[in-house]
Amino acid sequence: MNGMPPEQQMWQAGWESGVDLRDALLSGLELPRLPFVPVRLEPGEVAHAELVADYSRFYAMDVNYQHSDGFYFGSPAFVAAGLTAQAIGNASARNRAQAMAAPQWREQQRVHLYVTDRRLLALVEGTRWLSWHHARNMQVNPLLDQWALVQLFEETEPLRWQGPAVPWLAVAVTYLAFGPDHLLHHPELARLSMVEG
Repeated sequence: MNGMPPEQQMWQAGWESGVDLRDALLSGLELPRLPFVPVRLEPGEVAHAELVADYSRFYAMDVNYQHSDGFYFGSPAFVAAGLTAQAIGNASARNRAQAMAAPQWREQQRVHLYVTDRRLLALVEGTRWLSWHHARNMQVNPLLDQWALVQLFEETEPLRWQGPAVPWLAVAVTYLAFGPDHLLHHPELARLSMVEG
């Protein structure tokens, strides 16, 4: 990695960490253990890593907008112009509200994330801890070309992680949620048998 710009080194190191973890887990080694985390874990829970990643969740939301009803008095041309402007303004406000309400990735932010043997823990908005238990994963979708990991759950919104830590995180989450067989056969994670990202 000598001679690479620092940012490219960071991405390359992220890819190689995913390659190394996949190889280690498939050869029977265990995930690393952190000796200390500054958050309360469940009894017997083991912390494996602290990462930084970009977090977002996918959902729709209710959005209200102000519908304008004006009263126009004057010449027919003035009234027509006022009603036209009002209709355009209402349509624009309605379209903005519909776009804001549509399902989309929301809450996008960089977070500190802990990977444990039971769940992912993230400090969201710097004020609240959220957890996603591995046993609740219905599907884990690594999107390595996008440096993204999308997790789908039965009971909550899809979750997306992005950034250089994603190759390592994708391997760890796949292993913890589904086991070594899934890790071995997942076609996207098979790309991590290559050294280059």
